[in-house]
Amino acid sequence: MISYRPFLNSDVPHIVAIWKNRGHDPALTREISADLFDRLVLSKLYFDRHGLIMALEGDAIVGFVHAGFGPNADESQLDNSRGVISLLLTRADCNDAQIADGLLQQAENYLASRGAQSIAGIGVGALCPFYLGLYGGCDLPGVFDSDQERTEFFKRNGYSPQDRIVCYRKEITAFRPSPNRITMRLRRSQQIEFVSDPAARSWWDACTQGCLPQLLAVTRSLGAKEIFAKALFWDMQTLTGPAAERTMGLSRVEISDPAAPPGTAEYLLEECFHYLQQQGIQHVLGQCAEEDRDCAALLEGTGMQRYDTGTLWSKSIG
Repeated sequence: MISYRPFLNSDVPHIVAIWKNRGHDPALTREISADLFDRLVLSKLYFDRHGLIMALEGDAIVGFVHAGFGPNADESQLDNSRGVISLLLTRADCNDAQIADGLLQQAENYLASRGAQSIAGIGVGALCPFYLGLYGGCDLPGVFDSDQERTEFFKRNGYSPQDRIVCYRKEITAFRPSPNRITMRLRRSQQIEFVSDPAARSWWDACTQGCLPQLLAVTRSLGAKEIFAKALFWDMQTLTGPAAERTMGLSRVEISDPAAPPGTAEYLLEECFHYLQQQGIQHVLGQCAEEDRDCAALLEGTGMQRYDTGTLWSKSIG
């Protein structure tokens, strides 16, 4: 008989064991430890043990689900109307679908009891209260299209596809900036600054990304010092593992000044690739919403290639 209860501190070794027991799961970090789980999950200011629910068969823990909430509009606090199923894992030798379905029901009940009106099945973008750095790519991608098991699970439980996220990758070991006139002109008129671990732009950013090593690149005009564009990267070694090739994730790239010269964003990214290459980075990952054609054109224009697509699965309960 399966029973459920909230998380206890003594559960961490069992969570790690279930994670490692999953075997090859491309969406999950290759390396997991009690220390890493504590740093990237349990240490969050808004962590609520009642949202991390364990499934037990007798005395043995056979699975867990973690539910949380997204931020409000200005990312200054939680918005309890926006529920998120951050992660659900069962032991690889427990192939009874009722265990996973039961965990999901427990998580939905928890979210509903605290005011959720909608529930996202694995987060996307700002809907990432937990597991950035442990699940997905450079950002939470929802459920990868290549992940048929999770896709069918959310379909079976009444979730509908919403946002679509395109995931990109670029190898930069042999990268060379484009030798064109636009690049040469921008190099003469702009300067790029790199800042390690910059200040967070919001409370939510501090909570979700503050514990990850970050690098901010800013391009300014040489004369008046206006900021034209910014790009933020983070070191993905927590996700890929210390033995893997060094990878940086592109969190965001944005034009700060509408008067920025044409080609500024492309120039900034190419200069970032060159800088990262010199630091020993071998790959860069990025992603954008499928309907964001401008961002897709920017990433593809700098040589990034699609490797998967993710889907945000959602259910309305309000």
